[in-house]
Amino acid sequence: MSRMLVRRAMTAGVVLAIVGVVAVVSIPSNAAGIGIRRTDPAQVVPIDQLSPELRDSVVEVIRDHTFHRQGEPETFPCPPDLYLSLLNEPAMTVALWKDLSDTPVRLQKVTASRYEGDDGSGSKAIWEFALRSPRQHVLLAHFNYVSPHGNARVEARIVVVVNSAFYHDRNKVPFVQHNVDIYVKVDSKGWKTVARTVRPVVERILEEQVKEAGYFVSLMSKLVLSFPKWATDVVGRDPGIDAATRQQFATIVAQHRRPGASAGRPIVRKDPSNITAETRRR
Repeated sequence: MSRMLVRRAMTAGVVLAIVGVVAVVSIPSNAAGIGIRRTDPAQVVPIDQLSPELRDSVVEVIRDHTFHRQGEPETFPCPPDLYLSLLNEPAMTVALWKDLSDTPVRLQKVTASRYEGDDGSGSKAIWEFALRSPRQHVLLAHFNYVSPHGNARVEARIVVVVNSAFYHDRNKVPFVQHNVDIYVKVDSKGWKTVARTVRPVVERILEEQVKEAGYFVSLMSKLVLSFPKWATDVVGRDPGIDAATRQQFATIVAQHRRPGASAGRPIVRKDPSNITAETRRR
């Protein structure tokens, strides 16, 4: 399985996908520090609607971010309730992907809005939803990375903002349009000594991650619609997903089942330039 495909495994858990970014910038140099550009958080998120216990941290990360990338809007056919069920429950989305891949990524739901995960290679993150609404999702992650030999440690906070819109085309087919914003604030000591030449490399990787984060949600939506039995079976047998969530997902999938939907399961090709689903009949 290619690294690019493995990175798609975190959708709303994209923090663990950014481990490569933070690991790169953990190597100091003798260059001068890099200045921080400020953003008005009120122009990005509705501050008064954020969870009170997370509000200050979200505002700080957006305002004083070290890195920021905004993905291009993506539009795809999908019922709003199915899309939101996948976005609202990262553990469910990851369960679907893990059934198709050999990724070591793990994500565990701790509370109704908190998740913990790791990538199996020294990167760990605690995710919390600061806002979960149909039009916008805001997630805050506390991330840390320890290199295999323990000689590199990185701590960062990451805010992911997903903006969503819904409409029907002239044939009354439901569509979703969304885009992803990622703000990264590196909290590790010594960050300002990182070489200026490193920044373009990190920002390019971040841009790739933003694109993949948005694409992953649309990919999972398409697979669920095309392979509804597979999707409900995987979610239904996952012990990490509560019974109410499993039942709600099964109901939504059944409501949108297409006449020609496959009773098999998808196979995701390993070639990252050609991500398509093939049917494997049982």
